[in-house]
Amino acid sequence: MHRAGCQSTCGRLFRVTEVNQASFSDSDLICDFLIIGGGSAGCVIARRLADRTRDRIILLEAGKSDEGDPAAIDLAQLDKQTTDYDWGFQSSPLDGSARVMDYSRARILGGCGNHNDCAYLEPPASDFLGWEALGAKGWGPGDVQPFFARIREFVHVDREYERSSVSQAFVSAGKELGFPETPFHKEILPGVGWFPLNSRGKLRHSSSVAYLHPLKRLPPHLEVRTETLAKKLLLDGTRVVGAETSRGRIFARREVVLTAGAIQTPQLLMLSGIGPQQHLRKHGIPVAVDLPGIGSHLLDHVCVSVCWELKEPVPQWVHTPYQATLLAKIDRDAPAPDLLFHFGLRPDDAQNPGASSHADPADCVVVQPNVARARSEGCVKLSSADPFDKPLIRLNYLSDKDGYDLRMLWEGLRLARRLGSTQRMGQLIKTETAPGRDIQSDDGLKAYIREACKTVFHACGTAAMGNSENPQTVVDPRLRVKGVTGLRVCDASVFPSLVTVNINCTVMMVAEKAADMILADRR
Repeated sequence: MHRAGCQSTCGRLFRVTEVNQASFSDSDLICDFLIIGGGSAGCVIARRLADRTRDRIILLEAGKSDEGDPAAIDLAQLDKQTTDYDWGFQSSPLDGSARVMDYSRARILGGCGNHNDCAYLEPPASDFLGWEALGAKGWGPGDVQPFFARIREFVHVDREYERSSVSQAFVSAGKELGFPETPFHKEILPGVGWFPLNSRGKLRHSSSVAYLHPLKRLPPHLEVRTETLAKKLLLDGTRVVGAETSRGRIFARREVVLTAGAIQTPQLLMLSGIGPQQHLRKHGIPVAVDLPGIGSHLLDHVCVSVCWELKEPVPQWVHTPYQATLLAKIDRDAPAPDLLFHFGLRPDDAQNPGASSHADPADCVVVQPNVARARSEGCVKLSSADPFDKPLIRLNYLSDKDGYDLRMLWEGLRLARRLGSTQRMGQLIKTETAPGRDIQSDDGLKAYIREACKTVFHACGTAAMGNSENPQTVVDPRLRVKGVTGLRVCDASVFPSLVTVNINCTVMMVAEKAADMILADRR
C-alpha cells in the first residue's frame, strides 16, 4: 500500500465529530473527498482537487502502485491479461457462440491507461453534439474543448516516433486506395495515418504518470491508498457518506466520487443497494435507491480481425505495435467515419478464432476494423452479493435490431482485404490466415464475423448521463447520481453514447470537467 503524504497520525488528522449520524470506530478514516478508483479518471480528479483546495482527499486503488514498475509504464509491454495487473474478467458467450472472451480490466494505479496502446485521439465534434441531443446539457463541442486542452498541458502527446517499415507499408496501402494521409491529432476525418501517443519516448504518459508521479511529492493533503478494494458504499438514508473497504471504513464529509470504470462502477453501485431493484433483491441486497439504468447500456467498439502471414518475420516494434490507423466513412450521411482500423504488429493477435491456418505468430500482422459508433448494447450484472466475485458481463455484440454493426464489420472486412491486395502490401504478404481465402461469400464472411468478433476494451455507458426524467439515465449532466446525494460518477460509465475513436483521452476529459463541477459545487 502506498500512502502519499500520510503520516502515522493520518486517522487522527481526518477525525471529525460528525458525518450525518454515522458512528465511528478508532480505525475509521475521515476525509473531505473520497475518490474510488485510481484509473484514468480518478488520478486526474484527485490531483485537480488537491491543487485547488486544502481539503483532505483519499484516492483508493485496488491494485498496486505503477511507479517504478517497468511492466506498467513501458509502452511495449501491453499484455497483462493473465498477470497481477488485471482483474481477469470474462464476458458471457454471444448468442450462437460458445466462445467466452477475456475482458481485460486493469488492476493497477493508472488503470487501463497502463494497459492500453496509448492511442490519443480526440473525438469529432459530432460525437458531443450527439451527447447533447441525449440530454447531456453542457457537454457540447464548445463545452468540452477547453478540457481536452487542459489535458494536453499535463499529458505529453507524441506525434513523431520511430515507425515500423510494415506500418509504413500499411499507410502507403491506404494512400494507394485513395485515402489521404491525415494528421489525426488535428481532426478526425476519413484518411490513413498515425496514432498520436500519450507517451514520452518508450514510456507511457498515462494519467497516473502525468498527474501523480512522483508520489512522494504529492500535496500532503492527498493520500493515495493502493491495494485497497472498495467493497460497498456507506449510506445514511439516501446520502452516500463513505465506503467500506478491504482495510476498513472511510467517511467523506463532502462527496464520494466513483471512478472505478464502466464495469466496476455499476458493480459497486449495485453491491451498495443502488440499481435495478429486482436484480438487487435476487441477490438479497436491500434496495436503497431503485435505478434501473445502472449496468445497462454497455457500449463498446466491436472489431473483427484480418490476419496476414508475411513473407519475412515481423520486425520488432519500437514504442507500440499499434502505430498506424485508417478511418473510413461508409454511409454517405454519417457525421463522422464509420470504421476505425487498428493495424497491429503484435503476433499474438494473429491467433484469431476462425483462422484457417497455423502460421508462426512471429510472421503475422493483423488489421482490425472497429465499428466506430456501434449500436449493440450489453449489460453488467452481479454474479452474487460478494464484492470479491467477478461481475457478469454480457456484451451482446451484433444484437442491434437493424443489423448495422454486422454490416459495418462486413464492410470493414472487404476494405481490409482491398488493403491487403494493394501493390505495397502485396510485396509483404504471403497469405491471409484469417478469415482465409477459402471464405469469400457474404454468408461465409458474416458467419466468420459472428464467430470471431471481439472487443478492443472500450467499455462505456453503464451509468449513462442524460436528462433526469429519462428512467434509463443514471447521472445528471453534473454527474450526480439520481436519487442520491453526496455521490458522483466520473468515468467512462457516464458516456451517453460511444465516441468514434479510442476512448482514453475522453475519459480524462470527463475527469477534468468533473473536477471543475465538484469545485464549483463545493463553493
